[in-house]
Amino acid sequence: MAEGFHLSVLTGDGTIFDDRVDYVNLPTGYGSVGILAGHAPMLCAVDKGILRCTKEGETLRIRVSSGIANVGNNEVTVLVSDGKME
Repeated sequence: MAEGFHLSVLTGDGTIFDDRVDYVNLPTGYGSVGILAGHAPMLCAVDKGILRCTKEGETLRIRVSSGIANVGNNEVTVLVSDGKME
């Protein structure tokens, strides 16, 4: 079984990112939230900023607008109105 968890970043125009990662850092209105495998279920608002994720030691950056994130069952789904890989 692969380590890490699944991350999907979606907009109304399509999928920006869809792969397994080791870590996610979400921008929120009350600071950033770090997520690792096995994180407790959570639903939170995502604020405009940079979503960072780590995959195989490489840090990827995704510029996102406001939206929501759902965390549970080793999956993170981020729904935003706009976003772009940097």
